[in-house]
Amino acid sequence: MLYIGDYIAFWLFAAIFIVFLTSAILTSKLMAPSRPNPIKRNIYECGQPPFGRAFSFRVTGALRYFGYAVIFFALDAFTWVILASVYSLSPLTLMAVALYTLIILIGIGYFLSELRRMVR
Repeated sequence: MLYIGDYIAFWLFAAIFIVFLTSAILTSKLMAPSRPNPIKRNIYECGQPPFGRAFSFRVTGALRYFGYAVIFFALDAFTWVILASVYSLSPLTLMAVALYTLIILIGIGYFLSELRRMVR
């Protein structure tokens, strides 16, 4: 049976963390200067001036970089899938790698087609 005494260090650390976090948030709210103006209330969108409404907004420049990052991480994960499949080479593993590769290639193709459509 588990007793709270077995985990006293964890609970002590958790309590100190919660107290510190709460006091830091409250202190920053109380001491922070508050001088709102129209420029501070304006929406900031990665250095680009905002345009249109939020519901009809199409990201043009930021999506390109986000897409490249997703492709990079997908291909990086692909490398790990290949390395992991080397340790257990079986038909099931080869099918899993083939399925993963197909999904990645479909996703990259979709991203490139959307990118081409958005840039025009």
